[in-house]
Amino acid sequence: MTWIKIDDSFPDHPKIIGLSNEAFRTHIHGLCYCGRFLTDGFIPSAALPKIGSLEAVRELVEAGLWSDEGTADGFLIYGYLDHQTSKKQVEEKRESMRERQKRYRERNKEDNAVTNDEVTEPEYRIQNTEVRIQNTDITTKELPAVRVKSAKLSVERISQKLGDARANGVNAWNLSKLIEEEWDLLHNANDIGGCIALTAWYVQELQSRALSSSEISRIGQMTKRFGRIALLAIDEAASKDLTDLVSYAYRVAQNMYSERKANNG
Repeated sequence: MTWIKIDDSFPDHPKIIGLSNEAFRTHIHGLCYCGRFLTDGFIPSAALPKIGSLEAVRELVEAGLWSDEGTADGFLIYGYLDHQTSKKQVEEKRESMRERQKRYRERNKEDNAVTNDEVTEPEYRIQNTEVRIQNTDITTKELPAVRVKSAKLSVERISQKLGDARANGVNAWNLSKLIEEEWDLLHNANDIGGCIALTAWYVQELQSRALSSSEISRIGQMTKRFGRIALLAIDEAASKDLTDLVSYAYRVAQNMYSERKANNG
């Protein structure tokens, strides 16, 4: 899955503001098409019937947003690569993620007590993460990413429970359930900072990489605005092959929050 970038002033741009509703929708659909199929702004004529009418396309050409000059059987969106991610950038990022996941699997291969053919992919992801935690003697010093003391204590309790489970021969422990229990304790104590730190740690465990400051900030926004829904959204996002779990989880949380409000009247 890829994303297109549109800033909040987009509808008021001189080339956009005078468009008809149909032409505006066609332009957005065209941007999404290029992002999905990594065409770097090119839209083949064969795809137009599903994107917009010929009248809308002509309107976009006249507005200077699309062009059919210098293209073979199709249209080119002006300035597409000035604002959107190129095919090369997307493929490089995906390859980087595949390599990171490969290194992660190789690093944990010997410690993983469950084989792929015994469980489903989501179960494998959870168990693989849990076994790695169980084999780690977690201390405050070894977890620099958890900067809030209360969240560090939560992580230590989770690690202890996972260690006890494995000692008793239980490998398929539900990590997300333990996270939810500790998150509730922090939230009930009005420790929002601890909730954010624990949620950020959980995302790092799922992705096996350190989060950027902007991602942690996004998790903070999600936690403060949506509360416990944030954890459910992160679990849903983690079941997909995504390059940006945090942003996707935020969108999922927004939808879940809206649905809950609607159901509650």
